[in-house]
Amino acid sequence: MKKGSIAYSHAGGFSIIELSIVMIIIGLIISGGISVFGPSMRQALKNKNEVVVQDAVKALVGYAGAQKLLPTTLSGVARSLLDAQQNALLYAYDNNFIENGNVCNRDATNLSVQVLKADGSVNFTVNNVAFVIWSKGYDGVTAPAKTSEAITAAATYTVPIYSETTGNVQDDLVGWATISELKAAAGCGGNSLKILADALPVGRVGPSLYGAVQFTPEGGVAPYSWCVEFPATTISNNMTFKGITDVTPVNLFGDCAKPTSVYISGNTLALSGNTPFDTNDQGGPYDFIVFLKDSNNTPRIVNRRFSLFVTP
Repeated sequence: MKKGSIAYSHAGGFSIIELSIVMIIIGLIISGGISVFGPSMRQALKNKNEVVVQDAVKALVGYAGAQKLLPTTLSGVARSLLDAQQNALLYAYDNNFIENGNVCNRDATNLSVQVLKADGSVNFTVNNVAFVIWSKGYDGVTAPAKTSEAITAAATYTVPIYSETTGNVQDDLVGWATISELKAAAGCGGNSLKILADALPVGRVGPSLYGAVQFTPEGGVAPYSWCVEFPATTISNNMTFKGITDVTPVNLFGDCAKPTSVYISGNTLALSGNTPFDTNDQGGPYDFIVFLKDSNNTPRIVNRRFSLFVTP
């Protein structure tokens, strides 16, 4: 009985030594599994975040191509508003591109992206960035700290290189698009700034006044300003060009192509005759050139030649 009892007792449990050995083995298995599974999980999350960020970039470029502007929020545009860690994607955009048409009418932006090397030095800089999408990554924070915002003044987003080496964990993922990419998607063609005007009426010598004519800008970035080259002194002495928002007559004799030329502000330009043409006018045609300048980051200047006829 004693011998059988001993056998029964052994079959019903483990000794402390046996349990210790089992626990050690389990611990080794678990620790080995964590060391293998941890990096694999990080890589899987990184891959998913790359897809989420690039999908958001593509969605915004497509939106800008169709609407010729940028939205103020990712909602309703991007397929996902969250990254793989369920953190909200950050969206920063140049505030100049939220008005219709500005994608085609601007060549420069307030935003740039500076990508760093692993040692913190600058690898390369991308200028004229229209927007930035930022995923906080595995740790749920950005480095440096960033928020969704409208960029209204010159700003540079510094992007550390992706790294998970000891002592230098940087797992943010960033995507962006330049204004050139948006313009290509929108099908913007060349310099869209133009001067619109109807045919000039014929002027007459005598007491009759010249009917008012308006010159109107198309495209470009408001506000606008004007300059007029009118070499025919006899005619120009009797004509007045004024911007609608400015009572100062536009410069009539300067070389409007010079950087020092004076431009007068106005959303439109009005031409009228305030005194009769005198009898020395020989009928013309009298040519003059209207110059229009917009408020693009690098202002565009276009011009158009007109011919004025005068009859007795």
